[in-house]
Order: sequence, then C-alpha cells, then structure tokens
Amino acid sequence: MTDSEEITFRFDQVPPCARCGGEALLRVRFGHSWTNITGHLVEGFREADLCPVCDSGATPADDLLALFAVAERVPLTHLAEFGCRVIAWVESVRQPRVDMVRLRGEEDAHWHNGELP
Repeated sequence: MTDSEEITFRFDQVPPCARCGGEALLRVRFGHSWTNITGHLVEGFREADLCPVCDSGATPADDLLALFAVAERVPLTHLAEFGCRVIAWVESVRQPRVDMVRLRGEEDAHWHNGELP
C-alpha cells in the first residue's frame, strides 16, 4: 500500500455482510488494480466488510474485531492503533488476482439478498 492511497471507512448504517448477510461492523473502500489479459493496467476500487462471522479466525481481522468487542466506539486515544489494524486487515483482504471461487460466492450472496436483477 502506498502512503497516498485512500481508505474510506463506513461505521454507521453498514449494510449487511455481502458474504453471509449477517451484521457487518465496518465497510471499507480502497483502491484496487490489476493487469488485464491484454497487459493493460485496470484501476478501480474494492469494498470489504468486516464481519465477525466470516472474518473470525484470520489474524488481522481478529485483531480488529477485538477492538470492536471492547467498545462500540474507538476512543480518540486509540485511533492510531485502530488505523494500523485497519491497514493490516485491508492488506490481508487485498488480492492481486481475481479469486473466481470467491467472486462466484459473492455474486451468489448478492443474488440471494436481491441486490442483483
């Protein structure tokens, strides 16, 4: 991740987890790019949900989930720690290539939730 990369956080009114439909605690949006089959760079963004059900057991997610378990709101004195944990978690969910199994699973979840026509 570069220093200039922006990560957008959503804490309030977080939509349900796109994977399981359960309660997501946080949604982040971050830059994502890949090289397509013709060798051209494609830039865009990606969103990821922090879900206690789906993400439990993965160290970066568990570290972040632990902060949410302690308090509903992160105190100002812990913002730097929170930011470091979010960055570690985002890096853990970032993938250099499309995971087709995961893509199909997320597509199925969106169909199931009525988000796709």
